[in-house]
Amino acid sequence: MSSVAVINQAPWRDTASENVLSHLQLPSIEGMADSLVYDVAIIGGGMAGLSSAQAFAQLGASAVVLEAQPALALGASGRNAGILCAGINMPITYTPKGSSAAELWSATQRKLFEVLEEAREQSSFIDVKRVGAMCLATSKTAAARLKRETKARLAACMSAELITAAEVSKLSGGFIDVSNVLSAMMLPDEGAIHPFTLLATMANRARRSGCQIYGEARVESVEPSTGGYIVKTSNGKTIQCRAVVSAVGPLEAPTGRIFALAFKVEIPESCPVWWDANPYIYYDYRPGNGCLTVSGGRYGTPGTSKFDLQYHSKMAAATHQWVPSLAGVEPDYAWGVDLHVAPDLLPELVALGDNWLSIQGLGALGVLPGLVLGERAAKQITTSLALCKK
Repeated sequence: MSSVAVINQAPWRDTASENVLSHLQLPSIEGMADSLVYDVAIIGGGMAGLSSAQAFAQLGASAVVLEAQPALALGASGRNAGILCAGINMPITYTPKGSSAAELWSATQRKLFEVLEEAREQSSFIDVKRVGAMCLATSKTAAARLKRETKARLAACMSAELITAAEVSKLSGGFIDVSNVLSAMMLPDEGAIHPFTLLATMANRARRSGCQIYGEARVESVEPSTGGYIVKTSNGKTIQCRAVVSAVGPLEAPTGRIFALAFKVEIPESCPVWWDANPYIYYDYRPGNGCLTVSGGRYGTPGTSKFDLQYHSKMAAATHQWVPSLAGVEPDYAWGVDLHVAPDLLPELVALGDNWLSIQGLGALGVLPGLVLGERAAKQITTSLALCKK
């Protein structure tokens, strides 16, 4: 692979309908009064922030979302790989027992089913494909790990089964080269989601429940005040509120750059998401929406694009090994996102003050954990402030 054109764009905008894109547009806070009053201010309009906003509105609290960008889907939530899977960014067998993150496995599994069910509703824009996900073992060590992981998932009442290389080939319609696959773990409930469609649906639901969402509302400070907090934006607006949820996601204080690319290619409809079970091989392959999207790998240095070409070239070469039909084909999209990431990152709620919660740890696998933690933040604060509807 000699070169990869770094376009710095995910394929999602090109594959979203005009209707979906319209729901991602935001009114600028510039046009609002200099001082606003709400029960809760939510900083960040990604999936975690919108989840929290919708939950607050449904619980009877007045909420405002302050998004720094002029529209939704311009942050990490709109540039992820679009993989819909339960759990967190590590195998279930590695998750610390008794930790709050361990409980997220079952919680995100329930949320996955909720998203799949919501996608069937007439008012939903969600584009999701429940094609399953496969973790492929290409070594005896990886195969042994898969046996343990499958057993642990079944013990946690999650769906998982071991399958053969021949079954992998059949499920992928021959799209994947399985010559090095010894065995695989199939997760039948998982699949791929178009992130723009989920964000548009969540924003629409939050607005219909009475929540306000403003763009160009970069928060400069959060200061304690009588009865709560005063949130100040960089353009001079102030929001008086009783509680704050910080849902800026992994973009604040980034520690690494995570990479992705996508090939425009026809893929069998039944082809699942897949990845290699071998340790230290972090590429995920996500078919759907007319593309094969690849994400992960070693983290790059945030704030610089000096080595982006090297990372993307390695990612493309790995893709060519799995999909020989793409040999010699360059990706149509290549992008990177600077995130706060770490190998042992655990999604969690952190209290920054009285009735001020921060949703943290969403650096590498934040779709479903973000939805769960956003709702939990809303329930915790509305209970504390007795804001729930009578």
